Amino acid sequence: MRSFWHRSSLRWRLFVSFGVLLAGTMLVSLSLQSGFYSQSRVEDLLQQELPTQLERLRAEIALRLAPSIQASRSLAASPFIERWIQAGMPEADLPLIEAEMSRVHALLNAGSVFLAASDGQRMVYHHYLDGVLKHRLMDRDHADDAWYFNYLATGAPYELNLDTDSFSDALQVYVNYSSPIRNAAGTPFSVAGVGLDMRYLAEMIGAYRLGDTGRASLANREGLLEVRGGEVLIQDLGATPELRALLDRDQVRVGEIRHAGQDLLVGVIWIADLQRYLVVEVPRAEFLDPIARQLGQSLLIGVLLLALSLLLLYPLTVSLSRPLVRFQQQLKHITQTLDLSQRLHTNDQSELGDLAQQTNRLLERLSSTIQEIVSGSERLAESASRLAQTAGLVSRRQLLSPSSNYSMAAAVEQMSAAVVEITTTMEELSGASSQIAEHSQSVADAASLTLNHGQKGEAAMQQLLQGMAEIHRDTAQNLQDISELSARSQQIGKVMDFIQTLADQTRLIAFNAALEAASAGEFGRRFSVVADEIRRLADSVTTSAREIEDRIQDIQETVGRLVTTSEKGANAIQASMQVSSLTADDLHALVGAASQTSTAARQISLSTRQQQTASGQVVAALRDISQASAQNARSVREITDISEEMIDLSDSLNALTQEFRAQERPGSPGMTDHGPDAGADTPDPSIGQAS
Repeated sequence: MRSFWHRSSLRWRLFVSFGVLLAGTMLVSLSLQSGFYSQSRVEDLLQQELPTQLERLRAEIALRLAPSIQASRSLAASPFIERWIQAGMPEADLPLIEAEMSRVHALLNAGSVFLAASDGQRMVYHHYLDGVLKHRLMDRDHADDAWYFNYLATGAPYELNLDTDSFSDALQVYVNYSSPIRNAAGTPFSVAGVGLDMRYLAEMIGAYRLGDTGRASLANREGLLEVRGGEVLIQDLGATPELRALLDRDQVRVGEIRHAGQDLLVGVIWIADLQRYLVVEVPRAEFLDPIARQLGQSLLIGVLLLALSLLLLYPLTVSLSRPLVRFQQQLKHITQTLDLSQRLHTNDQSELGDLAQQTNRLLERLSSTIQEIVSGSERLAESASRLAQTAGLVSRRQLLSPSSNYSMAAAVEQMSAAVVEITTTMEELSGASSQIAEHSQSVADAASLTLNHGQKGEAAMQQLLQGMAEIHRDTAQNLQDISELSARSQQIGKVMDFIQTLADQTRLIAFNAALEAASAGEFGRRFSVVADEIRRLADSVTTSAREIEDRIQDIQETVGRLVTTSEKGANAIQASMQVSSLTADDLHALVGAASQTSTAARQISLSTRQQQTASGQVVAALRDISQASAQNARSVREITDISEEMIDLSDSLNALTQEFRAQERPGSPGMTDHGPDAGADTPDPSIGQAS
């Protein structure tokens, strides 16, 4: 579709665009107008018309029910009836009661008149219809009397009840009104009222119309419809939440409800006199169908106007597109002939005229550009030829002289070969430098290892000297302690001599004591025992002292030998210390020499690595130079090829520019304008040559 649109003529696209714009504007206008009017009509119906109709209908129903309610009130509050009930409801007065009920019946033209009388003991129901008064006793358990007790339970002064009684099967609306005076049982003396025929109420409700199909109906407190004014869709206001929301005894409720497949406008109002809801439902389509018909008529008129507008629009589009068509024909002629001396002409002074002026200036610039291109292509051919000769290679068009063999390409190739040879030599030199660096590194490692071991040996010798010095000090101290021990042992010998002397004297004293005890006879026997014990103790002391002397003698001999040995050991340690000191000095000198050797080896290794690095950089640089030389040689060949291609391109460009006619040709006939009615297939009538 898009390709078809782009292939269509300009006048056709203008015509279709204007037509679609007019049709869209008309449709949007009609749609907005219809939607606005429909919404306004629905809002007016919901907010004003429907609530007003409900209020009016409720007032009419209340007005028609007011006499019945008033008559029921007067009948229930009749003093005569109250006195009759207080008197026990004698049957002799029944004709008078019948006359009162007949008067009410004739006054209201009601369907029936009833009276439920109760004196506290009996409850009697009286019913008057068509000139006949009937009565019966009422019972709480009787189904026909349930209305009476339900009404008393509400306590309301009056109510309307839709029901039948036992004397008539017709469905009626009964107005129940209670007497304000109570009997002994606390219930009203009477509940009286009239029964309105349902047909009368149905006719009154059914006579109501809102539009053609709008209907009214009555619903009880629970929302269930009781009186219908015709065919209605809503039967129960409590069926859905939307319908239940309309049940409000305080104010009018209206809403737009979709029920039974139709859109309805529903209004609900509470009638206090009837104790019922008045319901009005109107199909929404009844009010919107006229609007739809009006929209159809407006649409038909709009189509006719659109057709008329299109008939008038086509000549206008043709007139608007004619200058563009002529402009296109002129450009087509210039394109086919490639005659840049021609110019565009138009009578339009607006945008199209400005476009023609801009196009003419463009043609002028193209003409001057083509001429410059021709001149530039010639200079390009000359430059390409010189470039090819400078490169020194044989051209595809001509052969150069033998003296030109030594050209730029040959020089570059020779330089590349020399660089390759230098690169090979430097690589060999770099390999030798690498081996020297590896050996020098091994020497440096060995010197470092020797230095480390020498430093460790020097440190061990220093520790040995320190240990031998400590041993020498300990030996001297031991020798001193042994000397002191020898002196102490001699002192102990002197003490033992003294102990030996004391033991001899003790033994002598014990002997003298024994002699004295023997001379004392029986009295000295105990003393003799003590003397014997003292003598034995002195003998033991003497024996122990001799053993101690022997031990001390052994100790002194051992100490003497130990002193001799310690002196020899001290002398040997002193000699060893002197030898170790000399050895330490030698090791210190060795460590110094090893340190110097290690430093020199590291310097040699560092210098060798630097030489290796420099050789590698030289080799890398030579390789780059070799690659650059080869690249230069290829570039020279490519330059020659490019120069030859440039020569070919220049020739092609010259041939191409020859097709353009940038200058005015002598004797070329001029073209004149034949007017706006010139045909589209004739030669361009508006093209003139450039001045």
